Amino acid sequence: MTYITYFKKQYTSKYSDYKEYRSHRRYAKPLYPVPSVLPQPQFMPNYLVRTSDMKVVKGSEVHEGYCALSYSWDQSGEVLINKTTGKSYRIDQGKHEIISSGKTARKKPRGRKRTSDRSKYVTFEGLIQEICKDFHIKYIWYDQKCIDQGDEKKKREEIHQMHNIYSNAYCTVALVPEVGTPYRRHNYEENATEEDYCWEDDSRADCSKLLRSQWMKRTWTLEEAIMSSKILVVGRNVHFWGHQKDNTIIPIFDEKFDTSAYRVLHYAHARTSTKEHDLIFALANIFPDIMEQITVNYKQDIQALMIQFYGLLAKKDLSILCFGKYIEYPIMCRTSSYNTTKDKASEKNEYDIPIQKYDLPSWTGVNGEHEPESDLKTSFKNYIVHGRILQVTCRAIMNNEHRTEFSTLQAIYAKISSFWPQYGLYTDYDWRFAVRIRLQETLKEKLIIIYEPLRGELYSTVYHKVTAILYNLSHFLPIEKMDLQWIYQTYQKNRFQFRFLTEPFQNSAQYAILAGVQFTDYAPYIPRSRYPVVKKEGDYYKAIGMCCIEWDDGDFFDDFKLEEQTFKIH
Repeated sequence: MTYITYFKKQYTSKYSDYKEYRSHRRYAKPLYPVPSVLPQPQFMPNYLVRTSDMKVVKGSEVHEGYCALSYSWDQSGEVLINKTTGKSYRIDQGKHEIISSGKTARKKPRGRKRTSDRSKYVTFEGLIQEICKDFHIKYIWYDQKCIDQGDEKKKREEIHQMHNIYSNAYCTVALVPEVGTPYRRHNYEENATEEDYCWEDDSRADCSKLLRSQWMKRTWTLEEAIMSSKILVVGRNVHFWGHQKDNTIIPIFDEKFDTSAYRVLHYAHARTSTKEHDLIFALANIFPDIMEQITVNYKQDIQALMIQFYGLLAKKDLSILCFGKYIEYPIMCRTSSYNTTKDKASEKNEYDIPIQKYDLPSWTGVNGEHEPESDLKTSFKNYIVHGRILQVTCRAIMNNEHRTEFSTLQAIYAKISSFWPQYGLYTDYDWRFAVRIRLQETLKEKLIIIYEPLRGELYSTVYHKVTAILYNLSHFLPIEKMDLQWIYQTYQKNRFQFRFLTEPFQNSAQYAILAGVQFTDYAPYIPRSRYPVVKKEGDYYKAIGMCCIEWDDGDFFDDFKLEEQTFKIH
């Protein structure tokens, strides 16, 4: 979509205590516009646009607050590439459309007559002026007008200030033309016309279209959303305030969004930018202390810039290691749709992860997907970052320290057959299938829950699932046939899982669980920890994800006699 269509009469929903009604009604004027008087923040941008005449004025001459604009450059006009210089530039032919609804007038002796909608075509500047007028915005900041694109020095200065510009704005107007709704009949109020209501499932309908939009695919808009205090999403014929939506659907709209490395990278690695250097300049603005150490120069080597940024981020926050296999990326980064059963079978090949085009160290999570929801924290500090190497010194358990009689999937499959119910699964859901391990160095035992029966699970599916779990455990723990058993219990949550790995274990490879690098998940009522897993490759190690341990009694590794080792992760 190159040009935008904007309906002045917009659908929105009334809110009560931040809860949204199901129906959208069209209003001639926004129900919740920007307040007429905005308090002046401590920081003011160098320049702002006065919306009454769209003139650029100095921020120091404005004595009230302002709003900021967030949009995709691809939707502000035609973006072309100069074949000689390779630089992108924009052409605005004034094809943005503003539609004003026709009016309904009484027609004597009785009845009504409705005039047709009126359209006008404007430039992007004219479109922004109209939206600001509708939402009572007096001053707005946006890059096309407030940054001199031809002055490289001023541009560098403004890029260094992006986090300040958006965090000090009263709100950010996110222009997302994909968000819109068809007219639906719903005679809910007296005198309501057919076009006054739509009947879609409020929040999820809006958010579904937003999640598929161009705005959700750009790195700069991620920075703008995270740094903003409030987001006003303006679509084709729908608008809503982001903080009044369900923040479990779009967490970056949450006013208290946690900017831990793993949360930010979950969204950032699935996004792109017109200029590849902007991937880092936008990301660094989310971490102002890192941005101070970044040089804004579009001519510098992109690989060197990325290594510098990720190194600074790892030094700041080791949760950069909190990643695993793909969960949401196949949907977030889908490149084509499918309609047939045959297409579904090849769905895994129909997505493209933007970050994977770059040659980055494994500890950046380039081969996986960072965790977006858990509240992970660690106090571990014994590590250094040097270029592409993340060097960690800690206690670790290696896969060659504990021998087991289980060596292959086939062997495990055969061993557990005598322990499995021959006539189906237990109908009593308090039974658990478990393994009891004995540590030779301490003679202590640990009971690990392998499987809990779930209603409706297929027998064969469960059998293979249990086999896979035991196979993974057997790489690190001394599992013997006689230690498998069914137990009856209801409260213990002793689990050991490898479901967060980016690749399966291989019998011929050497692995280590970094037991000293404990990430605690502070989700309520769940005593859960995660530990990085690395794989030996020559003189270095490759980060391949995390193992997750739920343990009721302290740290699972407390009873292990493990020596400190140094791991150079590349």
